[in-house]
Amino acid sequence: MPGSPIPDVRPLLRGVALVLLVLLAVLMLLAVDGLLLIPALLLSYDLWGIAWQWHGFLPDPVQPPGPWTSLSLGLVASLLLALVDGIVLGLWARLRRST
Repeated sequence: MPGSPIPDVRPLLRGVALVLLVLLAVLMLLAVDGLLLIPALLLSYDLWGIAWQWHGFLPDPVQPPGPWTSLSLGLVASLLLALVDGIVLGLWARLRRST
């Protein structure tokens, strides 16, 4: 309100809400990535025809691949996760626009 000694805090609150919304979206995508990490690794092992085994929490290759194969396996697994992130963000944006 003009002439009021109390500043308008609505723009500040709107900014804080948007920052919290972005943080929530990042946390949601990290949770999706965490759930899809093992299937992405298994799919990349299968695409390259590398035998794998369970020795712990994550699947390991039976024979450790060379550096270039390891790089390509990680790249494929990361691209699969990025693709899922893009789809989730697109759906979320579409739902947000429709409401």
